[in-house]
Amino acid sequence: MKNFKPSNDSLDIPWIESPFFNQLLEESDLTDKQKEDCKFYNENGYLIIDLELTDDEISPVVNDVYEALNDEKTTFHADHFQYTESKRIFEHWRKSDSIANLTIHPKIINTLSYLYGKTPFPFSTINFIKGSNQPLHSDTIHFHTIPHLWMVGVWIAFEDVDETNGTLKIIPGSHKWPVYEYHNLNLPHPDTIENGEAHNYKIYEDFLIKLIKSKNASEKNVSLKKGQALIWASNMLHGGCNVEGVTDLNKTRLTQANHYFFEGCTKHYHPMFSRPLEGQYALKWCDDNNNIITYLNNKK
Repeated sequence: MKNFKPSNDSLDIPWIESPFFNQLLEESDLTDKQKEDCKFYNENGYLIIDLELTDDEISPVVNDVYEALNDEKTTFHADHFQYTESKRIFEHWRKSDSIANLTIHPKIINTLSYLYGKTPFPFSTINFIKGSNQPLHSDTIHFHTIPHLWMVGVWIAFEDVDETNGTLKIIPGSHKWPVYEYHNLNLPHPDTIENGEAHNYKIYEDFLIKLIKSKNASEKNVSLKKGQALIWASNMLHGGCNVEGVTDLNKTRLTQANHYFFEGCTKHYHPMFSRPLEGQYALKWCDDNNNIITYLNNKK
């Protein structure tokens, strides 16, 4: 009989989420700085890195975002995902090479590679002009993988962001909580009820408010300097910051959120419209061979 031996591949979840993480970290050949990053990420579910973006790199993205506001073909998030008058621009990497190229910034790809031990690929972007004021949520309700947890978000600041212009708020450590999809809340498939997508999501947001309170968890408002990026684990709760008397939602908060899967997953799916207990998945458009990287490569 073979004995179980902890390794980066002995479980189907990322090694950074493994119960054997400390042992695996000690045995790894990562640099001291990389080990420090991994330990912080494992404990807290997020990491701040400095991309050292120049104005020449930022300006084309910002220009494309403002131009998108006047383009009738621009895709915005659905109204029930809008919490301020400033609409969020969705998947504009398809029309802006500057936005698309930012998803493959070498420091992002390198950092995600050693955090997760596999090759990441970007599949989605959201661009913000002002603060979102979005309630806390986990990305695992929007996109997930089989096996679980092979997804990560990266939020890039094109100007300084803090409480005054509506930065992100997070719940450090919440990535270690259980993953909750609609079936866990006994919610029906949204296609089976009137206004199902908006109806279910509102209940999900309310559930998280009560869950956070029950755990007596503390929110943290994340301040970033221009050119920095926040990386967060797929299940870490995050949302838009709005501090009464401090946050001015009329101020700009020029930022871009990228989302990444990792190579080797059998499914990349949309949990809101899936029935995983019945083996039915609403698959995302992307996979190892069809994503933003392959899109950019095909344009060369």
